[in-house]
Amino acid sequence: MEQKVVVVTGASSGIGAAIAREAARKGFAVVLAARRAPLLEELATTIMQAGGTALAVTTDVSRLDDQRRLVDETIRVFGRLDILVNNAGKPVRGDFGDAAPEVLQDQWNVNVTALVTLTRLALPELRRRRGVVVNIGSTISRFAVPLWGTYAATKVAVAGLSTVLRRELQPQGVRVCLVEPGPVRSEFYDHAGSPLGRELGFSAESVARATVRLFDRPRSRIVVPGWLGPLLSLGSAVAWCAPWLLDGAFFLRARLRSKTT
Repeated sequence: MEQKVVVVTGASSGIGAAIAREAARKGFAVVLAARRAPLLEELATTIMQAGGTALAVTTDVSRLDDQRRLVDETIRVFGRLDILVNNAGKPVRGDFGDAAPEVLQDQWNVNVTALVTLTRLALPELRRRRGVVVNIGSTISRFAVPLWGTYAATKVAVAGLSTVLRRELQPQGVRVCLVEPGPVRSEFYDHAGSPLGRELGFSAESVARATVRLFDRPRSRIVVPGWLGPLLSLGSAVAWCAPWLLDGAFFLRARLRSKTT
């Protein structure tokens, strides 16, 4: 059987790197896409030394030309593109009013716009291969949490886009999956200025294993770890039925925070 090819964005570290390693271990050829070339090359070397197949393509997903080059290079080298994992994400933590407009624009370009445009560029080949698109969302999309508001909003957009794309592309032979991880131990939280998430989060490898299983057995939406799913559903129901409870709790938290700063 011909080896299937997986493109993973944001593959230089964290969840993306873990997905790439797990996919290679399962016999997929992996194309690593991210901005940090040295980390990509190091990961590609590690995968190939372990007997896997990997190609590093330095990519800024916010740039359309880089996206085109990523798709073209994948097809040029391997002759196919079977699975696209839209994992690249940019955290911005803090009060909305304190964020610079250009920072917010960059976050939306990376987290949302790049997902849309890269998926569209890969679509002809994904149709041909009856492929799979896996979008990495977040459990934070279920709640509007102060200090993480703009990041949560981008993940709400990713969830909505995943639903629309799934319904539109499934009749064309392309399956679309949404993975919603809880907090994951990675440098993501360091970039966001929140090391607590790195200390208390789950492993990137657990997200990777669940994600790679979707390549052969696509599902519309999964939460990692699975036991968080019922809790999120319960919390979402409370937030929907009694939003004033959460509004009041966050109001009091903000007042307490303002008194201590």
